[in-house]
Amino acid sequence: MNAEQAWAIAAQLHLGELEEDGTPLLAHVQRVAATVRVEARCVAWLHEAPAWTGVAEEDLLRAGLTSEQLRALRLLNLGNLWQSDRAYLGHLELIACSAGQSGRLARIVKLADLRDRCAHPRVRRSGWSPPYALGLQLLTGARNGHAGVAVKVG
Repeated sequence: MNAEQAWAIAAQLHLGELEEDGTPLLAHVQRVAATVRVEARCVAWLHEAPAWTGVAEEDLLRAGLTSEQLRALRLLNLGNLWQSDRAYLGHLELIACSAGQSGRLARIVKLADLRDRCAHPRVRRSGWSPPYALGLQLLTGARNGHAGVAVKVG
């Protein structure tokens, strides 16, 4: 799938979705997509879709998503790990250590996502916010060949 197709799907899927502070989710998605290399832009446009919309993988594949892009989206999807620093950082460790093209795409998008979230944090209704800066430190170390960097969870 190319970036233009992914943008159209993301714009449709996220239409009207608001983050807890009232800002459109699509603003975050646009900022992330704008900062990644072209090869990862499709995944960046769709990186929030599985968690926020529950879009079926089959629908994305029918729309042209490649198997590598789908694997990257699966890596980026947290599932039910919310509200636990340990689980969140463990999930980032999985992304940091994932091999192949899908792992590389997921890391590119997650680094952009974390940089944006450091500037525009998402605070859940419960008051919890993921440890974005620690996650960025973990993934930056992994990108520089230091996967498994010890990051202390408070």
